[in-house]
Amino acid sequence: MNLIVNVHKGVRKQGFEMATRQAWKCGIRANLVNRVIGVAKGQIVCVVEGVRAELSTPLNNPLHSDEKQGRYIFIGGVCWEPNSLLAPGFPDFMFMHIRSLGSKHKYMTDDELFLNLA
Repeated sequence: MNLIVNVHKGVRKQGFEMATRQAWKCGIRANLVNRVIGVAKGQIVCVVEGVRAELSTPLNNPLHSDEKQGRYIFIGGVCWEPNSLLAPGFPDFMFMHIRSLGSKHKYMTDDELFLNLA
């Protein structure tokens, strides 16, 4: 399962990776997520593959605060950012646009993700 998140507001403060991993209000489906995709202005800017969801705490989230209590952070995995362009395994869908994405996060299977790429 993929989690598509809108990171436009957090990128300047936290960078691509932490804005993508950061504490999201997810339900129990967060435990099914194995890839988190950060999107800014409709374009994929960060992909973190092989993650696991944990409730945000000061121990696992350096940016934890009281407002992030009860939210999930995605730990581990391999992070792909724009600077990783020449690295082996770089995702083919990086920098593509995603259709039908609102301001909130969205869960998609791999098939749904590839159908919504533009």
